[in-house]
Formats: sequence, C-alpha cells, structure tokens
Amino acid sequence: MIVDIEDKDIDEKHEIPIYPLLQQDQNTIIEVRNVHKTYLLGLEGVTALRGVSFNVQEREFITILGTSGCGKTTLLNLLGSIDLPTKGDVRICGQRIRASTDDKFLASLRLSSLGFVFQTFNLISSLTALENVELPMILKGTLNKTQIRSYAIQLLEKVGLSGRLNHYPNQLSGGEQQRVTIARALSNNPSILLLDEPTGDLDTKNSDLIMKIIIDLNIEKGITIIMVTHDTNLKNFSTRTIRMLDGKVANDERNDEKNRKKHIEDLTRVVRQYQDININYGVRAGTVEENRSSISKTERRKPNNYKVLNHLYTTNGILNNREELSSKRQNGSIQIENPNLYVQNKESIQE
Repeated sequence: MIVDIEDKDIDEKHEIPIYPLLQQDQNTIIEVRNVHKTYLLGLEGVTALRGVSFNVQEREFITILGTSGCGKTTLLNLLGSIDLPTKGDVRICGQRIRASTDDKFLASLRLSSLGFVFQTFNLISSLTALENVELPMILKGTLNKTQIRSYAIQLLEKVGLSGRLNHYPNQLSGGEQQRVTIARALSNNPSILLLDEPTGDLDTKNSDLIMKIIIDLNIEKGITIIMVTHDTNLKNFSTRTIRMLDGKVANDERNDEKNRKKHIEDLTRVVRQYQDININYGVRAGTVEENRSSISKTERRKPNNYKVLNHLYTTNGILNNREELSSKRQNGSIQIENPNLYVQNKESIQE
C-alpha cells in the first residue's frame, strides 16, 4: 500500500514527520516512509528517490523492477542500511534508520538481520570459498573457530559446492562464485536477503540454479527476499512486484499465486536436469596452500572487495587496510589481526 506524505505534517517538538499508519500487522519486517535520497555531485544535487513508502511482510519475495537510473538499486541500499535516506526513515526488523543513525548501530543490524548478494560477487580474492563464507561469522564474533568452520562447510554444501571449499574466486566459474556469495550471505542467519541483479552476469543454466536456491530459501526457510533485477521474467517467481520510475514507486502489485507456482514447478524440472548442483565436481579439491600458489602476487596484494565487504560488517564501515584481515592460517582458520582498528573516514582508504 502506497501512502503520500505531506511535508507539512511535522511534530514540532521532535522535528520529525508524523506519518499516517501504513497497512501493517505484527508480521511487518520492513517499513519505508516518505523516503527521499539526494546525492551531491559537485554543486548540484541529484535526486534518486522521491517520497517512497511501502511495507514488507515476513516471508514475502519482492521483485523490484525498473530501467537504469530509476532508483531501484538506491532503494535496495537503503533497505540494507548500506546508505541512509536524505529525508524520511526506514524500519528494519523494528529498528529505525534515519540520516543521523550511526555506523556502529548499522553494522550491528547488518550482521544480525541482513544478508547481501551482489551482481559482481564481491568475494575476497585472497581467501578461499570456505574462508569467504567464514568472514562475516568471524567479524560477528559469537561462534568459536570449530563452529564457524562447520557451519561454513554446511552452507557451501547446501549450494552444491562441497567440492570447491578450498578454491579461490579466480578458480571458480561465475555461477559458482555467486553461490559462494549466497552462502556467505546466509552465514549469520539473516531474516532478510537483499539481492542486486543476482543473475545479471550469468548464463541461463547458472541463472536457473541461482533462482532455485533463492526460491527455496524463501519457501523452505521463510527468509524474506527483496531482489532488484532488470529481467522482467524473474518477477514470476516472486509474491509481489514493485516497479520504480523516476525515483518513485510507479506500481506495487501482488503476483498471481497460481502463476508463481507454475513457474516454480517448471524451474524445478529444469534444475533437476542439471547434474552438477549436488554432486562431486570430479576435481581434486586441493589444499589451501596448493590453490593459493596459483594466485599471482599482484592479485594477492589487491584490496579487491575489502571496502565493499567490510562496509557491511564493521563499525565505521571499512577495516583499516588490507593487513587487518590476515591470510595466516591458525588451526585451519583465517585471523583478524586487529578487529577494533578502524579508519575514521572512508576517504582515507588506500587503494
């Protein structure tokens, strides 16, 4: 349900908008209220979102569609607390997010409630598939090394990568890298999974495999899914479709359940024909040291996706530098050299 909010409705004491009630119940997991987002480019402001309001219920699978520049990725970033609204607010799992919300609170929210899957994977090139999945659990710090290793293995097995545990990203296909990304996104048992063009760079076969995994997470695990895509066909797998246009919600409709069921059944039949999702790949897994030797020294030194990944999981957004995450293995596990040392601002990161 979309609600228009008048800017004049202000609580003078608290200087925040007074919102009419959106249609919601105890199962509401996300609330978006009169959200605006403007980016400053030079001396000019570019508005990406213009007064967006809607609710999301637990266990929903929402597809966000729209042309390039319509605001769909900006909206997803706000839902994931990766970015903050210029005006209005967002509530994730009951927690309010505004322009003034601090980084420590946001990092904690992301670690506890949100999982992220990106089109470009954002895997750390100098870590194995297994270590990439372990990383959020290490940063969260609630499990011991044995528990972290065991759960990471389970997650990779669930996405059909039991034979790729010790492989580095450059030794994996695009579809395999995306499955590692999904396993990593699930490592802290999120309530909400946010996906930005998860099949955008994949061929048909790998797109089918990825979509089947996502659908199963929604139906079997009850995870709320919000997926941005340019592929209009993918809306057939979701329960609801939001169309963005010029920074606004142009249309918000519930999808036909019978049509959804048919498309899921068709996809399931196709996926059953693929023989490589739950079988041994026939490739010797190799040790970490053997696989690591195939990575060039230049690639090992690259920060690669540290900025993106640690923006999600650390207090001020990004670990101090490449050396903070050590590739030393102790008892079969990577180590965080100094998890409490953070940069004061993101501009100080050395590329």
